[in-house]
This record gives sequence, structure tokens and C-alpha cells, in this order.
Amino acid sequence: MTKEKKPILLVVDDEEDNLMVLKGRLSRRGYEVICVFSGFEALKKLETISPDLILLDVMMPEMDGIETLKKIKEGQLNEFLPIILLTAKDDKESRIVGLEAGADDYVGKPFDIDELNARIRAMLRIRALNMALDNSKKEVKRLTSELKGQYTYDNIIGASEAMRKIFEKIKGAASITSPVVITGESGTGKELIARAIHYSSQLSDKPFVPVNCAALPADLIESELFGHKKGAFTGAVSDSPGIFRKANGGSIFLDEIGDLPKAAQAKLLRVLQEGTVRPVGGTEETQLNVRVIASTNIDLDEAVEAGNFREDLYYRISVLTVESPPLRRRKSDIPLLVKHFIGELNKKFIRNIRGVDDSAMKALVGYDWPGNVRELVNVIESCYVYADIEWIGEKHLNLKKSPKRKSEPQGKTALGEEFLTLDEMEKSHIENALVIAENNKAKAARLLAIHRSLLYKKIEEYHIGL
Repeated sequence: MTKEKKPILLVVDDEEDNLMVLKGRLSRRGYEVICVFSGFEALKKLETISPDLILLDVMMPEMDGIETLKKIKEGQLNEFLPIILLTAKDDKESRIVGLEAGADDYVGKPFDIDELNARIRAMLRIRALNMALDNSKKEVKRLTSELKGQYTYDNIIGASEAMRKIFEKIKGAASITSPVVITGESGTGKELIARAIHYSSQLSDKPFVPVNCAALPADLIESELFGHKKGAFTGAVSDSPGIFRKANGGSIFLDEIGDLPKAAQAKLLRVLQEGTVRPVGGTEETQLNVRVIASTNIDLDEAVEAGNFREDLYYRISVLTVESPPLRRRKSDIPLLVKHFIGELNKKFIRNIRGVDDSAMKALVGYDWPGNVRELVNVIESCYVYADIEWIGEKHLNLKKSPKRKSEPQGKTALGEEFLTLDEMEKSHIENALVIAENNKAKAARLLAIHRSLLYKKIEEYHIGL
């Protein structure tokens, strides 16, 4: 059994009799007692030991207790070191001066040992609580810093032209606190972009509260967003602050805002216009200072025209717009994403799968990815589970047959994307070949069935810099 460490007391008194009495009585009460005869000795001793508490006599020659106290406080490395002054019973002036100089408590001489012991125990408990609170604050700070690092745009995986544009948009959006709408298909990482905007902004140490608008029960949307008072409706057994008040001072992420019913849109608009929120069943307004970041996988312009989304709300939230590109438009990022996902899985399951082989990578890059990055994660996780070799091959992949995309008006692809020009298509095809070939020009030329000199010419022509 581990022996419990005794609290260390440093006792400072110029009278040897007092020191011996204190040492004997306090030692019997479970303390390790170290005695010194002067303030100078105390300062010297503190260079080599770390006591849990100091008992400091006020009346000492050369350097008195008050001066010693000030010196200790000036050079003190441990801000939680309690100091109890030992004063004469009627020395009120020294007590006042000592407390102002930073002493934590005082005991008058001649003292009752039980009272002194009680004061020491109380100070040690306060010290332990302060140290625990400080450690908690440091841990919160560490975790916040870790969270910032995890979600800043520097940690979003991608080196394609499409992602470089996204990084520029994130950087711009992070420099101000205006509302943002992130558009894009499901599975493209809209929440990741929202978090990157928040954690790269001046609000990074404030709350980031996500809410899936599509998942909110229709009859409880107002309560979920704005809170409610106890008894406001059946089932309201206690007060609830609501998501907006939880996010106050920080950012709220309204995921799939296009799925909000019109009635909820009207209430949301009022909150955004007035900057206040009132809980269901309540009368008091709470002032809000919340940045709104919204996302949608539908075309809000079309939703406004169709009468499904309020035009005034649309203009209120879309001061800035960021488009999250589908994976099929950033295929050169697939090898980076695959490497990252396999690395994370290796850490999680303590394995050492090295990656995917050429045939598998060719299949991954050639696939259309209707489910975007979310589908890629699913495919990699699925084949990772069953792969028992160093390299994942094409046979391990479970790629679905891509569904046909519904026809769009001339000049548009599915979901309203603009057609790529022939030059853009050729550039993208060359980039994909270089990715699969791991930037081996000869290998990429063979994949493209062209001469290497033509490949170099095209690389220079399109400014491809993989």
C-alpha cells in the first residue's frame, strides 16, 4: 500500500523554544516540519524545497516577518503556497499589514495548537481546491487549443484548386463575424468548413453550437432553438435555455437551414433582426450576440422563387457564401484523403496498413462519389476492416454503381454545376493521372496513352504543380 505523503510545513521563527514546540506538536499531528531561524534562511531554504504551507513569525530581527513575506511573494513560483502569520495577540497593525502584503491567515501568540492545526488544515484544503481549479482551467485551455488546431482550415485535407479556393473563403469569413451560408451536396464537409470558420476567427474560444434543422421535431422547433419555461407546454418539466442562448457569444451552426418550416423561418428572422430571444412561455428578452453560420444542400434561390424559403431571411443570412465542392470536382484530393483516413484508422485499431495499391487508387479516382467524402470514408472503413494485407487492392473496395444524374438545363450539370470546358476537363484528367502515378511523369504518360514530352508540355500549359 502506498504511504500517504505528509504535508510539508516550513516554520520560520527566531526563537528556538517556539520552533521546537511547534515541530514536536505538529509532527505528532501528521506533518513533516522544517524549521529555520530567520527570513534569510527561509528564502534560502525555498530554493531547495517546496513546502505546502509556511508558518511565519512577524517579530524577527534584521528581516521581520512582513519583509520576509513580501520577498517570498516577489519570488514565489507556486502561487498557491499559503502563508500563516504568527503574531502577538494584540498586534492588530501587523495583521492588517500582513494580510495586505499577501498573507492568507494569522494566529496570535500564545496560540492554541488545536486552533492552529484547524487553520493549517483549512488552508491546505483551500490550496488543494485552488490547484485543482487551476489544473481544470489549464486542461480546458489545452482542449480548446487542441480543438482550434483540429478544426482550423490548415487541418482540412485538400490541395486541389477547388480546395485552395475554399481555404481563401474560410480565411475571409474568419476575419469578420457576418452571417455565412455554406452550400453544397450532402457529405461534402459543410460542418467541417463551419467549424474551421469559427475556430479560425476571433470567436474561437467561445461556443460553437451545431443544430441539425432537418432533425428538429416540427412541434418543438421554437422550444429547441429559443428555449422554454417550465410548464410552457406538456412535457416542459423544467426551464430550457435553447440552442441560441447556449451559443451566445459564439457561433451557431444551422445545418440544412433550408429544411426549416416557414413558421420557424419567421421566428428565426425576428430573432436575427432584433438580436433578442424570448423562451416559449416566457416574457423576458435575452440580448444575443451570436454569429450565424448556416448550411444547405438545396438551391436557396430556387427555394425562394418557389415560395419555400423566406426571401428576407435569405438576405439576412447570406452575407457571405461558401460553396463546398463535391468530391468528383476535387478528385486530385482523393489520395490525400485516403492516406489521412487510413492513418487515422491505423491509430485507432493499432494496425499498419500502408495504403491502397495502384489498381485501387485508379478505381477510387475513377468513381463518381455521389455520397462525396462521407461515402469515401465509409468505403475506406469497410475495406479496412476486411483487409489483412499491407496494401488494400481493388478487390477490397465496395463501390456502388453511380446513379444516373437527372438532366439539367443547357449549360448546367446535375445540381446546377457549370459544365467544365474541354481545357478544364483535360487539366483535371492529367491531374488525376499524376495523382494515381504519384507524380511519376513516365507512369502518368502511360496511363494517359500519350508521349512523355506531350505530358510535360501540357503540365506547363496548364500550370499544373503537383
